[in-house]
Amino acid sequence: MSADAKEAPPILRARSLGWSVGGATIVDSVDLGVSRGELLGVIGPNGAGKTTLLRLLAGILPPSRGDVWLSDQALSRMSARRRAQGIAFMSQESTQSLPFTVLEVLLMGRHPHLTRFEREGAEDVARARRTLSYVGLAGLENRNMSELSGGERQLVLFAKALVQDTDVLALDEPSSSLDIGHQDRIFSMAQELAREGKAVVVSVHNLAVAAEYCSRLLLLSEGKVAASGRPEEVLTARTLDRVYRVRTVVSPNAATGGLTVTVVPGRVGGRGTRVHIIGGAGSAVNITRELYRLGFSLSGGIAHEHDSDEKLWKSLGIACVSVGAFTRITDTEIEKAEPLVREAAVTVLCSCPVGAGNLGNLTLARRAKNLVILRPGPGDVQRTFFTEDGRILFEEISAAARLVDDRQLLADLATPPGP
Repeated sequence: MSADAKEAPPILRARSLGWSVGGATIVDSVDLGVSRGELLGVIGPNGAGKTTLLRLLAGILPPSRGDVWLSDQALSRMSARRRAQGIAFMSQESTQSLPFTVLEVLLMGRHPHLTRFEREGAEDVARARRTLSYVGLAGLENRNMSELSGGERQLVLFAKALVQDTDVLALDEPSSSLDIGHQDRIFSMAQELAREGKAVVVSVHNLAVAAEYCSRLLLLSEGKVAASGRPEEVLTARTLDRVYRVRTVVSPNAATGGLTVTVVPGRVGGRGTRVHIIGGAGSAVNITRELYRLGFSLSGGIAHEHDSDEKLWKSLGIACVSVGAFTRITDTEIEKAEPLVREAAVTVLCSCPVGAGNLGNLTLARRAKNLVILRPGPGDVQRTFFTEDGRILFEEISAAARLVDDRQLLADLATPPGP
């Protein structure tokens, strides 16, 4: 990015941008600005909200909260035609089934610049053909889109965005179907367009590509901005481990001067942290599987024989205390399980029905030095109480515990300890 771009005000900006559907928040309070000369990469795990954010920035979706401004005008106050004259959006959705030729698709990019009944002229056709040659597909203008490979269709969509001749480009996974040669070509062209004075926003899955080509990165996690800044500021193992829930190694790329991100395979994410899980009625199955996959050292609470939790713990070799099916947990079992709780850095109390038979698990939870209580999510076993003693004891231990959902628990546990 040039010095002028650093000093220039953002041509595209968003404040407190949010979008929700069906009670779920997909993009949550995002602030950003992109200036001419910048190539901003939007990164994050699957489902983080990258595509939705780009659609909001391009005016394809109306925001539930906040707004987007192009120069000094809110997109919500612009006509669709005016928005399309300023922002070109490249979707990752396939156009394979559309009955159009390549040239016809490219000329769709000229529609915002034509009057209502005006047809494309010779200059529009010439511009489309020049752009097709620029992306390396010269001579394919009369081919039907259904006859192209996935990578060729991707390049046609990129060319269509260029033909639209806008100040801002919003590119959603522009290289998802491309080999490494075409991937380099498309991101090199995006860099060139930024140097020519355009503002480019692109969602990227490949972190090494993002580090190599983007001048700034915005990392999304569950719809929120987890980090933003220069690639070396965002792509740190500490941040990536927390957001992607894997163990990574970030190292300089000697050949390019950029960064290389490597995922360390295997069950290594937990780094030996002991987590004790108290469940019942199958409430611990999902969180056990995820923590086991991440490599945490696990122990289980007191479980009734043939319960799903007990069967999973035994199959994975996880230490636990078993009692007979439909029997009441006694002080003897609580004393057997207490050392497992005492040795754990964190004790997790899952959401499950509480009755006279498993009331002892709440007594066990009260003895934990660091107790986390899981809120039930959609489809989870609900926390219900069949005795007043159980309700009173749960309220007592809740006062000294943290209440989190499973995502927050995993994020907290995956965050490496500070230096």
